[in-house]
Amino acid sequence: MALGSVSAEVDLANMALQRLGQPVIATMTESSRDANIVNQLYDQNRDFCLGITNWDCLIKRQTLTRAGKITISAATAADPVHLTASGHTYIANELVTVEDAGGMTQLNNVIFRVFAAGTDTLTLYATDGTSINGVSYGAYTSGGSLYRYPGNDFSYAYDLPTDCERVLAVLDDTFGKDTSYRWVHQRTFLYTDMENAGAEYVKQETDPSLYESDLVEVIVARLAWFIGQRIHADKDIIARCYGEFQASAARAKLTNAQGSRDEGEPSALWAKVR
Repeated sequence: MALGSVSAEVDLANMALQRLGQPVIATMTESSRDANIVNQLYDQNRDFCLGITNWDCLIKRQTLTRAGKITISAATAADPVHLTASGHTYIANELVTVEDAGGMTQLNNVIFRVFAAGTDTLTLYATDGTSINGVSYGAYTSGGSLYRYPGNDFSYAYDLPTDCERVLAVLDDTFGKDTSYRWVHQRTFLYTDMENAGAEYVKQETDPSLYESDLVEVIVARLAWFIGQRIHADKDIIARCYGEFQASAARAKLTNAQGSRDEGEPSALWAKVR
């Protein structure tokens, strides 16, 4: 698909305003009614439109990192067991697993509950909340990593890239798609049984210069529709903008990989003419 002829967010905002017969704004942050309204609506509108279909210009592939992975630098065989893992982000009551710890091998591949978490330290309990007596464990020598426990339904949990809008497929270590693997996207995590997984996903791209023309049209049409509900008394203009959004979204789904997302009919409150 050809890229749209825009270079900045304000270009999209002005295209929407012009459809409503409004003057253009100089910047998204200027002190004006229309700029303030655009600022309130723009990010949500953009992100919704990015999720309408699998935009060809936004599809990205990337290898993933196991969720919560942090290197262990020390372990104390005590009652309860204490770990040192500098920079960890765990909090109390999270479930974790340890892999490849040297010496204190009793820690490996066991599910633990974090009882207490310091800046760089963790105290481990059993999953039922009882203390684990590690006095008889082997002496820690080196190595080992801590991971977020993926739950009973999947073998691995992965951190998704911060720019992930929507996961399309799980990839193997050569970026091949193996549909025999189950997976689920929840919050910022991907759960699957695939080891060394990657992901194909729709990127949350904020640079309009990278948008194809179909995406520009969808963003502008929907933004005009929502701005119109804030500032326009002419119901026909608002209805026209909504019709343009519906038509552009339908075209986009035909010209890009098929998507399935509700087009966001406004509530009765939003539909009131001002």
